[in-house]
Parts: sequence; structure tokens; C-alpha cells
Amino acid sequence: MAHEDHEHGPNCHHDEDDSFEIEVVELEDEDGEKEEFAILEELDFEGRSFAILAPLAELQAQEEGKADPEEGLSLEIFEVKDEMFTPLEDEELAERLMKHLDEQEAKLKAEEEKD
Repeated sequence: MAHEDHEHGPNCHHDEDDSFEIEVVELEDEDGEKEEFAILEELDFEGRSFAILAPLAELQAQEEGKADPEEGLSLEIFEVKDEMFTPLEDEELAERLMKHLDEQEAKLKAEEEKD
């Protein structure tokens, strides 16, 4: 792989780039206001597809160090059907979904600690 006037070699640090591409979706609320959201996670749970989103402006502010890290992000859960995002209003399902995500995160951390 080569860029203009650049060959990748043993002293090239392009592969050490920690950045990753964020998938962004623009959604419209019931008042017609549009807002961009970053898709943090997409998953199937209990036979349905969901996306965990955060407002893009909040995510960017946090990455740039302009937001209080103690506040965290405003997470929103949407069910995804045929490319349509519908806010999840079933609180019990949302709690089960978040518990599932927490369990998956704990498993990953335990596996990383074994290595």
C-alpha cells in the first residue's frame, strides 16, 4: 500500500493510528428538528435489531476534551427495521438490553485480563 511519494515500511507509523471511523445517521424528531447521531453499537437482541446512539456533537466535544468526562454521553436506544430508526420506548426491554451489553463488556474485559 502506498500513498503519493510515500512507501509503507518498517518505520512507518500509519498502522498505529488509534482513530476509527464513526458511522453517523441524521434523524428527525417529531418537531421536524434534525440531529446527527453517532452509531456506537449495533446488535441483535431478543430477535430484534437495535442501535445504541449518542448525539454526534456530544461525542465530538468529549473527544476534543471540551466536555466534562464525568457527565458521560447521552445514550439513546433505537430499534432498527428496514433502515428506519425508531426510539425504544419499552423501558424493561431497554434495561435488559443495557444489562446484556454490560455483561458482554465484562466478558471482554475478563478475556483481555487472561491474555
